[in-house]
Order: sequence, then structure tokens, then C-alpha cells
Amino acid sequence: MDGKDLLPIEIAQALERGATVVTGNQRAARTLRVGFDRHHRALGLDSWQPPAIMAWDAWTASLWHEMLIGGHTSKLLLNRTQEHAVWQKILEADAELRSLRTVASLAEMAMQAWSLLCSYGGQSQLRGTAGSSDTRAFQRWALKFEQQCRADGLLARAQLESALEAAVSAGHLRDATTAEIVLVGFDLMTPAQTGLMEELRGTGVKIEEMPITIAAERQLSVIAIDEHEELRVTARGVRKLLEQQPQARIAVIVPDLEKQRAEIDRVFREILAPELEDITANANSGPFEFSVGMMLANTTMAATALDILKWCTEALPLERVSRLLLSPYLAPLSTEYEARAEFDAFELRRAKRLRPEISLEWLVTAIEGSRRRSRLNDLHNKLRTLLVVSKRLGKNTQRSHAEWAEAMRELLAAAAWGAGRGEDSVEFQTRRKWESVLDELSTLDFDGQRVSFLQALDALARIAQQTMFAPESREAPVQIMGPLEAAGSTFDAIWFMRSGDLAWPLPRSANPLLPWSLQRDLGMPGTDTQQDANQSRRITERIAESAATVVFSYAKEAAEGRQRLSSAMHGLSLEPIAIGDIAAAEAEPALVEIEKVEDRSGLPPLPEQVIHGGAEILRLQAACGFRAFAERRLWSTEPNTTEMGLDAAERGTIVHLVLENFWNEVKTQSSLKAMRTPEREALLQQCIAAALEKSEQLSETPWDAAYLDMQRERLLNLLGPWLELESARPPFKVKLSEKELRDVRIGPLHLSVRVDRVDIGESGDIIIDYKTGVAKPSDWLTDRPDAPQLPLYAVLSDATPLEAVAFGQVRAGKDMGLQGFATSEASGIRIPRQHPADLEEQVQQWRQVLTSLAENFYNGDIRVKPKDFPSTCTYCAQRLLCRIDPASFEQDDDEEATEAERD
Repeated sequence: MDGKDLLPIEIAQALERGATVVTGNQRAARTLRVGFDRHHRALGLDSWQPPAIMAWDAWTASLWHEMLIGGHTSKLLLNRTQEHAVWQKILEADAELRSLRTVASLAEMAMQAWSLLCSYGGQSQLRGTAGSSDTRAFQRWALKFEQQCRADGLLARAQLESALEAAVSAGHLRDATTAEIVLVGFDLMTPAQTGLMEELRGTGVKIEEMPITIAAERQLSVIAIDEHEELRVTARGVRKLLEQQPQARIAVIVPDLEKQRAEIDRVFREILAPELEDITANANSGPFEFSVGMMLANTTMAATALDILKWCTEALPLERVSRLLLSPYLAPLSTEYEARAEFDAFELRRAKRLRPEISLEWLVTAIEGSRRRSRLNDLHNKLRTLLVVSKRLGKNTQRSHAEWAEAMRELLAAAAWGAGRGEDSVEFQTRRKWESVLDELSTLDFDGQRVSFLQALDALARIAQQTMFAPESREAPVQIMGPLEAAGSTFDAIWFMRSGDLAWPLPRSANPLLPWSLQRDLGMPGTDTQQDANQSRRITERIAESAATVVFSYAKEAAEGRQRLSSAMHGLSLEPIAIGDIAAAEAEPALVEIEKVEDRSGLPPLPEQVIHGGAEILRLQAACGFRAFAERRLWSTEPNTTEMGLDAAERGTIVHLVLENFWNEVKTQSSLKAMRTPEREALLQQCIAAALEKSEQLSETPWDAAYLDMQRERLLNLLGPWLELESARPPFKVKLSEKELRDVRIGPLHLSVRVDRVDIGESGDIIIDYKTGVAKPSDWLTDRPDAPQLPLYAVLSDATPLEAVAFGQVRAGKDMGLQGFATSEASGIRIPRQHPADLEEQVQQWRQVLTSLAENFYNGDIRVKPKDFPSTCTYCAQRLLCRIDPASFEQDDDEEATEAERD
């Protein structure tokens, strides 16, 4: 029979006999149910009873439900969330764990260890086998867990098989089980599962393991150079199979699929369904789908819901708020998308804030003051409603989980989460799964505990992170899955990727909380390499018998190193085949001759007026002519985003303001020396307060106030030592501070510049440029200076004579001080080893260099010629425009090296 359209005859016959079919995984159960429906539809029937086909977990849960109805038990079967809560409560009460910030992850590990122990029937052997502090701790927790479960009438899911086994032995399940059970898709049954089956068999129930196999016609092996080539070959091979058999069912099996999912999706879209590359295409279409789902918390719709709820309790980082504003799941978006995008780019990201996060209340206020307010009505109304509901709910009160679940529904409704747009099938299923997660949150009320909103939200986030979401299968012809998910299913063809010895079998390790000796004695995974190898070989053989054509591929070079075919395939008769025989090579892109057009048009002349940019124009021209042209004539810049708090430039500006205010008050070094320390500190604090006045206006929360207090302390610690250094200099008077020179001329350019400070020293003027970052005077001594500000100030100065030009390095540590060029060492300036012999001659040389740069900018010298590639281009925002070719500079470097060798 055709496995795609009809149910395997053996399964159909067993169901007709009244058997219950139990599968090893949910996918196999779903596939068999679909086959059952198609089988009856092919018989021409209009209706039929649902088949008794269930996955193991669903089947055992149904048996427990029958026991509850029959009055044979009153224990509560814990779901995963409830059991985690019990373990977490036990761990939180452990005095040895008080130093841990949270025990949630450790509770998850303990729950996994308990599940493994119960699956192998080792509870009674745990005591007395602990050998390390970790295993002794787990033994202590496990004892308390058992005691609490007995006291409260609870049953962990891991103990369900043994409880059912006891119920069968007591005769409590005679009416709940059928006379025949067919097992499908079990690669390995745990001792607990085997024990239950044996107990049922002892009561007369017929137990049959039914392998679903297909006679192999071709078993092939393909070797690629690397993993990228292997993936592309797989996609091309699958496409070829579909072209040959459009109705074929193909499985692509990948070990450790989750880590490679994104790359597989990208390549399969490109090769199998290039039409899906369109950004407007429906992502849930095409010839392939992943059988393995993703965690609900990672879906866009659920992630938006969690962010909205989190926003009601605390401020969120800028990127998350930006993502919310542009999300289709927050308030109706269709009519406001453009306005929201503009608000995000031009207001939200440029708004100055001290705090690194944005609160809901702050954003509501920001929208009210926005010039786009009229175009953001829906967003504003929904956020304001959300804020009102959030305050009314009283998030600091203690409530039950069920009450908080309803409150969360109310908050999401206030934000119009997912409203205002037609849902597709996947979104509808996501919403249903989200509702089930809220229902699961309510089940935490089993112990009567009341919690805060934040505690309930943390529990909800954990549930969503552990809940697998897989949309209902579209029955796409290509199914991408892991090795275990393929159990119990057959296909027309299978392609097993990553079958090299470094990728398959997947490594197994012993559980760190269980004693090694106990795990070894019980035969748990990860304790016997031969046992693990045999298990992997059985899985591989099962896969090889699940399709008529099976291809095993691997890459000779993997990320971990060189590899060969996995030993798990050694029992198979594989036919080596070349890549070209199974997948046509990708066509080489056609070469298009580049058309060159010589642009002879010149640039329009600059106007005879002040050009905005000051000394920065000369710095950019020195770095690269094209960059200066792009930034100062085309005004091509990166999007201007504001950092949270005070960024480096703002901190530097504040230092300038403090020193400007201080010297406007003090004026001379003699006045500085005459001040007592308390008087100097008081004036410095007054100047700092004036410099931070604008920042003070942004302070809204205690966090903001603490941040500004830290900035005051930093400025005091930085500028106190700086003033001590100033008092130790040779005598000087401050001639001017932060003086703006308007419409000064350098070459053909009219500029406006601001000189940080000019002192009158013993033998002339000293020009000072404050620097809070790294600065080197040697940068001035080239025809393309990296820092032309001070040379420009020196050229424009009318001082006669000029005593020194120096960086005022206002930095903590040994670099603090004045460093530059001076007429003599008596000026108190640190003069570097490389310096001009005569400062006056150097100023004349600077005049020539800066005039040349000004003329180049004025005349439109826009050659792409970075001064020092690649460092000059590292932070340049114009690389998309200049499209620099690194190879051309490497060639120039080689030519220069060759010439140097000749010399």
C-alpha cells in the first residue's frame, strides 16, 4: 500500500481487531491517525470512529484518568510545571543553597535526574550510593520530594508507569485496557515501560511490537567537502527527487537539528522554494516544513505578549520597546505603521534619557508630547489603557496563579495584543497554545500558595520557554526532523545529513546528580559506550528500513575537524555515489560585463560663506577625500541614535563646561594657589552642578539620581587632581576659555571654530585643547594630520610670540598632564621625543598643510584614498557609498614593499 495515502495494512488490521496502537512519539501517532482517516476516506465512508492511536504519554495519562474516575486513586498527577514548583520549593528551603540567586535551573536538573531514576527503577537503590557532594545533595532532595508527595497525595509523571503497574497488579485497570496493544516506533523502552507491558501481558493482554518498514531499494552515501556544501547538495538532491516524483514523501533527518535549523531553512528556501525569498511571502508555505517545533516563548507572537506583561512591571531596554512599537501584535498597526516607524527612528531613539531602559509611563508621556501625536492615536490609547489597567491591578498584591492568569489576559486585551488584523492559521494556533500556557499557570494553585504578579510572570515565562509549539502539519512533501522523530513513520525517500563520526551518534553523558555506580548498574545512557553505540546503530538501521531510497551524507571537513562515515552505518550496504550523480551542480552565475561611464561633470563651487563643520572638515579631508565630501557636502550620515546616560562625547563636553566655568571665575594660577582646599572644592562642586544642570532636568527616578551622583563623584575625582597639576605649572593667566572664532579663513574656506583655552605664559601664549581620550602630538607632524584642531588654532592665532600648543589630557592616571610642542621645556609642557626644532617654523608648515587640505576640499578632491587602510575605514559610515576594494590597497602595499626592498 502507498504509505502516503493509506494506513499500513498491519496497523489497519490491528485496529479492526479492537487493538490500541501506542506510539513512541507524538509525530508517529499523528501520522498514523492521518493514514487512518485517508484509509477510510478511500473506502468511500462519510464518517468513522476516531482510531485508538495514542502516543505513550497520552495513553498512560488516559489510564490514570480511568483510575481517578473509577475511584481507585485520589492522587494528583503533577504536570511538568507543578512538579518543578515542588522541587523548587524543596531547594529554596535548603540552607546550603541560600547563596544562589535562583534555584529554578537547579530544580529543572533535579527533576530530570528524578525522571531518569524512576524510568530505570532506581529509587530504592539511591540511598547509600552517594559519593560526591552533588549526589548527596540530590539524595537529600529526593527524600524530601518523596515525603512531600506522600503527604500531599501527589504523583510525579516519572512515577506514572510504576503506579500503573501496581494498579494492573491490583486489578484496577481490567476495564480500562484493551485485549491487544500494538507498540509502534519504540527504539528503546525504559525498564519502567517494560515493567508495565510485562504486567499487562501477565493479565492476558496481547502485547505486540510492530515495526513499520519498507524494503530498501537503494542505500547511498555521499561525501561533501564541507558542511556548507553538504547542506546545499542535500537541498539540490531533494529538489531533484521532487521533480522526478512530485507526489513523493521525503524526510530530511538531521542530528542536533535545533542548532542548524536557521541555516537549513535559509538554504532550503533558496533552492527548493526561491519564491519564498520575497519578504511578503507566507513563511508557512512551500514544499518543506520542520516536524520539530520551537519553544513557544521564541515565537514572535508569544514573545510580544511576554514583553507587554514585563513592561507593566518594569522598564524595558530600548531595543525591546522599539520591537514592540513595530510589532503587528501591539494595538492595530496597519494604519499607523509609518507614523510608528518615524516616531521610533526620529524621536524614541534620539530622546535623551539617563536610564538605560524605557518605562511604559515614560513612553505614554513621550507620545503625548510628540508632533506625530495625531497619527499615533491607536497606539497612545492602547498604551494609556494598559497603564491604567496595570495600576488598577495592584501588581504588588498577593493573589493566586489563576487570578493572575486572568489579570494577564486583561492586560493583553488592554494592549489589543493580536487584535486589529486577520490571523492566519499559525497565529490562531499560537494563540490557542498561549491560552493553554495560561491555563497551565493556573494549575500551580494546587498547593494553595499566593504570589506576586512578578512571581507569576516568571512562572509563565518559564512555562512558555519549556512548551514546544509546532503548528499542525501541512503534510508538506519534505519533512525535516531529528532521528528520534522519524520512528514509526515511512517515506518514499530519506536523506540523512551529518552522518559523519563527529556528528552521529550524538554524545551521551551521565547525569551529574546521580551516583555513577548506580547509573552504571542500572544501565543508564552515557555509562556504557558499547551500549550507547548499539542503540545508535539500531536507530540507524531503523531509519535505513523506513524508505525505499536512503541517502547518508557527511562532510569530510566539519567544524570540529576532519571526519569519516559514522561507525553506526557500518552494518549497512551503502553504495558510494558522486555528488554530481545525485544532485545537479548549481549553475554558475552569468558574467555581466561592467559598463564604465566617465563622469566629467565638476562639483558646484562652495558658497562664499561659513561652512558648517569647523576643523572637522580638515580632519575628514586628511583621512579620506571621499569621506569629507560625503559627510560635509552630501551630508551622508548614519542614523543618529542617542545612548542611554551620558555618552563619551557628552562626558567630554561636561568636563569642558566645568573647566570653563571654573577658570572664568578664577582666571589666574595665582588665584588658584591662593584658594584653600575646601574653597577650591566648593567652587569645583558649584561648577560641576552648573555643567550637569541640563542632565538634572532628565532625572525622574532614584536610579537617575544615583547615576548623576556617580557622575559628580567621577568629575570630582578627575578634576581635583587636574587642578593640583595646574597649580604646579609655571605661572600663567587664562586669556580666554571656550572662545568661538567666527568666520575665520584657511585657504579658500570660511570656518567657525572654538578654541578650548588660551593661557598667557611667561614667554607667550599657550594654546590648550582639552582631551579626555587618547591624543598624540605626533599626529600633527604629517601632511595628513589625524588631529588638526590645535595646528589650526595655532595658524589662526594672532599671538606673538607663541610659547606652546598642547593637549590638556584630562585623564586619570599617569597620562594626565599637558603634552605638546613648546619653545622651551621651562613651559611645563611634556614635549615628546619627536618634535619640531622651531615652533614658529612648524606653524608655517602647518599653514601650508592645512591650506592644502582646505583647497582639496574646496576644489572637490573626492578620491577614495584612506590615509591608513583598514584602520581609517573601520568606523567610517560611508563604506556603502565608496564600496572600497581592500585588494587594491593590498596591491599598493605590495608595490611599496617591493620598492623599499630595491632601495
